[in-house]
Amino acid sequence: MKTWLVLAAAVGISGCYEPASFVYGESLEGLTLQLHSPDVGIYPDDSVLADPNNPFAHATPGVETKWKIQSSGAHVAAFYSWATLLAREPGGEAQFYVGNTLLAVYQNGEASQAELPRVKAQALRAYQSVLDNFPDSVTYDATGTIAYDLVTPAYKGIVEMGGTVQGGWTLVKLTNGQDRAVKP
Repeated sequence: MKTWLVLAAAVGISGCYEPASFVYGESLEGLTLQLHSPDVGIYPDDSVLADPNNPFAHATPGVETKWKIQSSGAHVAAFYSWATLLAREPGGEAQFYVGNTLLAVYQNGEASQAELPRVKAQALRAYQSVLDNFPDSVTYDATGTIAYDLVTPAYKGIVEMGGTVQGGWTLVKLTNGQDRAVKP
């Protein structure tokens, strides 16, 4: 089992991130997700900060660390990382990646069989929350210069999981041939 060195930034009283500090902890691989509360990971819920299984409850992942965790394949750790970021500094990027990591947990069976239907439902809710609460949110490419909207992949995530998109959103084809989720 690989042990991780977690780079985390502490949240100050002002709500801004302070310079990152190193936190040495247990392995972030092989975790099994147990949803701590009915709304964990769904804006505006912040119950993830009280979840005893959350390795980030007391130290927020830093800007680069969140991407390292996301790309590591440790989906449960990535869920906790993004859900913690969402609870401390709400935004569409964090909400979208909560949905992505919950979907990965579901697809890879990284929760108990009894919990998997709840994980799927929570992933659908996370994607819908992007549409409802963060419709203008974007994420950036590795250079940090090219922005990508998040409503379209959130919309597609709901549909691909067999869910029903709420709130009047629809998918249109742009003149360049790409899909775009819009709310007329």
